Amino acid sequence: MKKETQLSIFLKNVPGELGHFAQLMSKAQINILSMFIQNASDYVQEMFEARGKPIKRKASAASYGSVLKEAKKYSLIRIVVDKTDEALNVLKLAEYWVNTTDVLVVNLDNKPGKLANISKRFGDAGININYVYGSGAQDAKSSIYVFSVPNADKAMKSLTS
Repeated sequence: MKKETQLSIFLKNVPGELGHFAQLMSKAQINILSMFIQNASDYVQEMFEARGKPIKRKASAASYGSVLKEAKKYSLIRIVVDKTDEALNVLKLAEYWVNTTDVLVVNLDNKPGKLANISKRFGDAGININYVYGSGAQDAKSSIYVFSVPNADKAMKSLTS
């Protein structure tokens, strides 16, 4: 387990864009260790719904509607790579918008209950999981999971104590 930097990038939601992006990483000899993609409009919709009645909106519903319509043109890709600084340089040169976030990357034995155990330990320590993604092949001995948590260092301590 270790703290890593996750890169979040908006890609055009068109055929071939992921291939172009992956080729860029490949040419720079950057290995994508983990990846999650979602339609950006889903992401914007979640943000809009989070701004429920108890929370004062900073923009009108019409504004959010136009943002949602525009967001359909993009996908949000979240990746963890083996060479973060090099990936940032490559993406900036290619004029991609990139945001960085600390995440906790955990290798788990590929057995039932392992994800349940780690999730329970986070909960017992009062650590919220914002989102998680990961996988392992069915016959693999281990799987990799990427946890977005408010404090990766605190999350690591909860698993080692």
